[in-house]
Amino acid sequence: MNRILLVVLFLLCTSMKSTYKQSDAVEVVTAAISVSNTREISKYLNSIVILAILDEENVYSKTQGEMVLKDFFSKYPPVQVLLKHTGSSPEGLKYAICSYRTTNNAMYRLYIYMKSTGKVHYINELRFEREK
Repeated sequence: MNRILLVVLFLLCTSMKSTYKQSDAVEVVTAAISVSNTREISKYLNSIVILAILDEENVYSKTQGEMVLKDFFSKYPPVQVLLKHTGSSPEGLKYAICSYRTTNNAMYRLYIYMKSTGKVHYINELRFEREK
């Protein structure tokens, strides 16, 4: 009886852990951005993604988006990315607002918009805007 209870508890904990991981997609993406890890970010990019970087906005494929982000991070390496605000809608959309500070102390506002496909959240849009 104790073995059955242990197995049930183990299965319950592992299923809760995977649900927890999915709900933390914004935090994972934010952490990846803070270290310029485009490979990790690309895992969360939707097949088509909107990137608005400073004054240029365009729609990219997942692969193109990763290359654009890599170029941005090489020009504006992050020193600090602070998650300021997160939220979600009943339809499963998630968003985050971050401050993004570069090596030359330039400050940007970062907006992350994610959409749920099943239990997985994908980035639909990333925006880097100059802070005023």
